Formats: sequence, C-alpha cells, structure tokens
Amino acid sequence: MGNGGRCYACAEAAPHWVRDFRSPRVAAVAAVVMLVLSGLLALAVLVGDLFGVRAIGLVLADPEDAEGFDLLESLAALESEVNGLSAILLLATAAAFVVWFHRIRANAELFVPNGHRHGSGWAVGAWFTPVVALWFPWQLVVDCWRASASVDPEGRRRIVSQWLVSAWWTAWIGSLVAPRIVGALVRADSGFGEADERLEAMRTALQVEVAGNALRVAAAVLAVLVVWRLTEMQIGRAATVIPLASRTAPVAVGDPAASGAAI
Repeated sequence: MGNGGRCYACAEAAPHWVRDFRSPRVAAVAAVVMLVLSGLLALAVLVGDLFGVRAIGLVLADPEDAEGFDLLESLAALESEVNGLSAILLLATAAAFVVWFHRIRANAELFVPNGHRHGSGWAVGAWFTPVVALWFPWQLVVDCWRASASVDPEGRRRIVSQWLVSAWWTAWIGSLVAPRIVGALVRADSGFGEADERLEAMRTALQVEVAGNALRVAAAVLAVLVVWRLTEMQIGRAATVIPLASRTAPVAVGDPAASGAAI
C-alpha cells in the first residue's frame, strides 16, 4: 500500500489488462536467434579482418613474398560473398528485433500509460528515422525498462539499474561510427602516395574495421541480454498485476459460468 492506503499496483489493474497484455516471449526468442546469427557473422568478419591486417604486414615486410598477396586475394573474394549475406541477415535481424520491441512498447504502455517520452508510433519509426535514430530508440528502451520493473510488497515500482541498456547502445553506436571512419580513410588515401603508403593506409582502415566489428559482436551479445532481461521483467510484472485485473474485470450479464467463477 502507498500513502493514504493506496495500492500502486491496483491502479494498473484495469480490466483491459487481461485482454491487451501479450507475452513477448515468442518474439524474444526470434529476436535472440537472429541476434546470435548476426553476432556470429560479425565475429567471422572480425577474424577475416585480422587475417587481412596480417597479410598486409607480410606484404610490407617482403614484397616478394607470395603468401601475403595470396591471402589478400582470398580474403577479397570471401568479403564479396559475406557482404551479401550480411545485408540479408541485417534486414532479418532488424525485422525480428522491431517486432519484439513493438510488443514490449505496447505492454509498457499498460504498465505505465503516461511514463514515456515518445509516442507508441516511435516504437517502429525511431529505428529508421535519420538523426533521431541515434538516441530515440535508446530513450524508448529505457522508458520500457523502467516501466517493466518489478514492484515491492507495497506495490511501488523498484528502481532497476540501466547499465545494460546503456552499454548495449554505446556499443551499437560505436559499431555504426567505425565504418564511416574506414570509408573516410579509404577515400583520403585512394590513388595517392607510394604503394607502401597505400598499404599502410589500408592496414589502418582494417584495424579500425576490426574495432568496429568487435563492437558489433559486443552489441549483439548485449542486445541478447537486453531482449531476454526485458522480456522476463515484463512477464514477471504481468504475473503480479493480471490477477488483480482479473478480479476487477466485469462479469457478462447472463453468463452463468462467469458468474460462478466470480463468486
């Protein structure tokens, strides 16, 4: 009970709860599977980039050594195939994640109707809108995270640390920035300088790409943890509120079974 004997959880136990709440677990499983696949692909690309850095080092150390050139050619051929798979997997992962988050946001609206900085339409649009995609999604997830926190024995929401959400978003933004840096380095050094200088520039770009892919792997791992944790938070929260909502739900007139259940 809160101040004046008011139960904070009871205020959320409206009859429409039973009808409108939908478990996000199935969508969460789909999102996790796609995130794991994306993370594994990012890890494979990371390993390839490390081999690329090594190959350039071999060429710079001994231009007559064929091993470095052969390794670079093999990696270039593999990269063209991986890029197509990466694009398809990225779209599939984005779709699974957004479907999951749309359900999370709808449930969070039931938990806290007026505790969100952005409207429910942004649950989808924020991820694809230029500029605001850098921080709106993070705010949306944080608001859902807070709304989905468990309640104490008096019915008040607990304060839950947001470090996991912040770490995930930091890694994700870092993984988006790294390719821009790589592109800038490649454009700046393309066609200029001696062969050795161009190879040095290429190695620097690959090293930045290694960092970016490492952040992609970290972001995928942290995203899996965010998805699963937030899903469990909502399911646990619903378990405490839905029974209250069921008791306040109106009984249909003339429905003997419902009347008997309500007694």
